[in-house]
Amino acid sequence: MGEKYVDVKNSNSMEKFTVQLMDPLLYDKLYILAAEYSISVETLINIAIKRFIEDIDFVRSLRVGKTI
Repeated sequence: MGEKYVDVKNSNSMEKFTVQLMDPLLYDKLYILAAEYSISVETLINIAIKRFIEDIDFVRSLRVGKTI
């Protein structure tokens, strides 16, 4: 399988790690979006992960009956 790696650095804590993308189309899409919006791939990944975590937190809050 065409695995791709993307290095991600958190600008706040300067923590650096590698994300392994198993889908080559996802890798290509990340780079296309980054170029289209003139932002770095790292920034785009950080935004996507933050959004994903916020969505998970939202779903969890719905499970316990919290409202916005």
